[in-house]
Amino acid sequence: MNVKSISKRTFAYIVLKVSGTLGGGFVFGVEVWQAAAMAAFIGLMEISEELSRAYVKDGEISAEDENAIFGKVADEHDDSDPELR
Repeated sequence: MNVKSISKRTFAYIVLKVSGTLGGGFVFGVEVWQAAAMAAFIGLMEISEELSRAYVKDGEISAEDENAIFGKVADEHDDSDPELR
């Protein structure tokens, strides 16, 4: 398990999560900092859940597990134009 890699990738995922949530929070009257804090917490918990699930399976988190987890969450938040793929 590479803690530095997991930390960097988790931070990148949190940025994706926060950037997608700020507009929605504004529409519903939630302050920007509150929407960002909630999105960051949810993003951190999603990654933690997936890492825990991988660890429970075999007692370790391999590079393949990391790639599968972060690939999965990145695909779930892919807002690129499908016509450009």
